[in-house]
Amino acid sequence: MKTNKIYALVEVELKRLYRDPMIAAVLLLMPIGLTLVFYFALGNLYQDPARPEMSHFEYLVPGTMGYAVIYMGMMVALALCDYRNSGILKRVSSTPASPGEYLGSLIIANMVIGVVQSLIVLLVSVLLGFEAQVGLVGLVLVAVFMGLLSVTAVGMGLLTATVAKNTGAASGLSMIFIVPMMIFGTFLAVFDETTYNIARFMPNFYATDSLTYIFNGASLSEPVLWKNLLILFVISLVIVVAGIQLFKRTEFR
Repeated sequence: MKTNKIYALVEVELKRLYRDPMIAAVLLLMPIGLTLVFYFALGNLYQDPARPEMSHFEYLVPGTMGYAVIYMGMMVALALCDYRNSGILKRVSSTPASPGEYLGSLIIANMVIGVVQSLIVLLVSVLLGFEAQVGLVGLVLVAVFMGLLSVTAVGMGLLTATVAKNTGAASGLSMIFIVPMMIFGTFLAVFDETTYNIARFMPNFYATDSLTYIFNGASLSEPVLWKNLLILFVISLVIVVAGIQLFKRTEFR
């Protein structure tokens, strides 16, 4: 696997954003729209007795950043199904680039996009009044968590595209993992010990939990941050490796 080929393919993937304004608009407007929806719906709700000054919108900012990333899993699945049906994947298999190099570039490109989308959510939230007690090193750690979550989302997109044979099926199957992660992994419906334990089965829980600590000014040496980082790393590795292997067996035989 040659890194120069991967970087070239990453560049091709990213160039699609300005060659296709619709894709760029969706990737830009989705995190902005999502943040505004949560702000107008929950900006005036105050439900945490321990921090009465924090609105429910502010409480959900870390989860909203993660949700902007996991939604990308469906976008990946839709794109791969479209590539399959239009014959692009067959043409890829006849090029000097190996399937592993192509899929590696797909992961890297979407990891960059996912991190940018999550930071857009953070920027818009700050403009709306959210106060993040975080420095430069903390922001780097935030980007690492969002990058790992992006890899997880791409892996889920690969698994979905392996099963789904068209974009309609890919949309429906993507909801199977997106909806639970949206409800529980973002802390949107985590109100007691039972729902909290359910949330632990969601990959984005570990990003949401850690970002909450970071934005509340916790020390970066906090053990829970590094435990969550390790857990998310393992989850992302397992999912993306499974997605790559299964997708390669079905599409690049």
